[in-house]
Amino acid sequence: MQPLLFIFNTFKLLRDHHPRKLVLIFFITLLMGVNSGFSILLLIPLLQLLNVGSETVTDGPALVFQNMADKAGIEITIETVLLVYVVILTLSALLQYWKSMLDARYQQTFIYNLRRRLFRKIIMAEWQTLNGRSKTNHLQVLTKEVPNLANYYYFYLRLITTLIITSSYIAYAMLVSAKFTLIIITTGIILFVLLRRFLFRAFHLGEGFVDSYNRLLKYIDDFWQTVKIAKVHNTEDFYYNRFDEASTSLLDLEYRMQRNWSLPQLIQRIAGLIVLVFVVWAGYRSGAVPLASFVILILLFSRIFPQFIALNTDINMIVSNVASVKLVMQLDADLPDAREEKAKVEAEVKVKVRREIRLESISFSYPDGDRLFEGFNAIIKANSITGITGVSGRGKTTLIDLIAGLQRPGSGKMYIDGQELNEELLSSWKSGIGYLPQDSFFIDGTLRENMVWDSGGEISDDEISDVLGQVNALHLVNRFRKGLDAFIVNYHFAFSGGECQRLALARVLLRKPSLLLLDEATSSLDAENEAMIMEVLARLKEKITIVFVTHRESVTRWFDTVIKL
Repeated sequence: MQPLLFIFNTFKLLRDHHPRKLVLIFFITLLMGVNSGFSILLLIPLLQLLNVGSETVTDGPALVFQNMADKAGIEITIETVLLVYVVILTLSALLQYWKSMLDARYQQTFIYNLRRRLFRKIIMAEWQTLNGRSKTNHLQVLTKEVPNLANYYYFYLRLITTLIITSSYIAYAMLVSAKFTLIIITTGIILFVLLRRFLFRAFHLGEGFVDSYNRLLKYIDDFWQTVKIAKVHNTEDFYYNRFDEASTSLLDLEYRMQRNWSLPQLIQRIAGLIVLVFVVWAGYRSGAVPLASFVILILLFSRIFPQFIALNTDINMIVSNVASVKLVMQLDADLPDAREEKAKVEAEVKVKVRREIRLESISFSYPDGDRLFEGFNAIIKANSITGITGVSGRGKTTLIDLIAGLQRPGSGKMYIDGQELNEELLSSWKSGIGYLPQDSFFIDGTLRENMVWDSGGEISDDEISDVLGQVNALHLVNRFRKGLDAFIVNYHFAFSGGECQRLALARVLLRKPSLLLLDEATSSLDAENEAMIMEVLARLKEKITIVFVTHRESVTRWFDTVIKL
């Protein structure tokens, strides 16, 4: 029951993806199966017209064709048979082309839509959810496992195709000789039962491949996160050995998966050959089947056994992708449905702090962690710099996460100018916040793109230059020959720590926030750069409310109010 339930659940993902097109693909497949077997059976009157065998058209499929021709008033000649044969094969080729295009389009749009939906669910998930998850797992699902899920469905569709075509061949073969056809079917069933252990092995190999690929991605990510340390410490071999271990594991698994896929094919081909030879010998000795029909029977049997091999192969590929399917479905189930696309929040509808932010009786603790806040109260005045200080681990960063709406208090409320910050207000509230962490971040792109990528609106080069001037960073752009069009890769090698923070501050200010949250934003800077940043903030507080988390005493003199935890 469990496997059937799992299969049913996996196909729920296809429910909303062009179901009509899926039905169309099924009926084209059915038509191809019927057409394929019929085109072979049509050879019987053709062979008899060519005097293959001495019998007359009196029984079996030949009699059916004769009666059909008589009713239609058509004389069976070599010309009419060849014409019908050409029409049927041409129709089959056209159907095959149409189906292949439909299959490809259906599969690619499914990958596109599923990947887009999952990524939206990821980026729209709550901060607490994302913070406890592996970036590598999400990257693996979006890049590797979603296509594997599409392959899982593809092999199911191909399995259905193979079943239809095989059933068609068997039905036509039964018309020619039921006895010999049953021998072939029985042999195929026996082989499938005997080779089922390869299917169990395919499942375990698929799980191992998913795990090894995850380790490979993780080792690559680890290296890029610590590349400078690796270079300074001369420990590149450590990362290379971990990467090589994962790569070797993948290589071994790929070889074992290929062998697990190919060996049953070899066994089935040999067994099919032996059975086919036996059928030819038995049919020839018994003389039970007319020669023309017997030739067609052999031709059908030569098509049936490859279909048995294809069935086993499709099932093997389905089973080997089960681990990938589970990974995608788990991610899809764990993340709530993404909110609908919201209209861009313009400046005039952003929630602005005009008087104060008030935290009232706030209580908060992390799951399985100590309670950081219990009945906590604080007031943050507008157009001032409020410092949050305290020893490590007392909840400084957690407090600004609560203010930003990333974390929700267990109890208590927060008010913006007397208005409670609830779920309805949260999106507009976040749109009016600028956040600057300790480690600045830049994308691979032009300086212009780095300045405006999270501003959510059209920003002119003049506006960018004005803000860069405010933070004393305009010269950082002017030193590049292409200015704002200069393309930056690995930004931390192009700018110093202080320069990165000033550029990051400029990017945040281009959002035109009413509240600026800084989390240890100067902790990695020297005294000169720190003083430069603080002087900029002192000028900005006339327009912006600033909350500054720090453990450094050197900046407290710039604060209007201090919240000590």
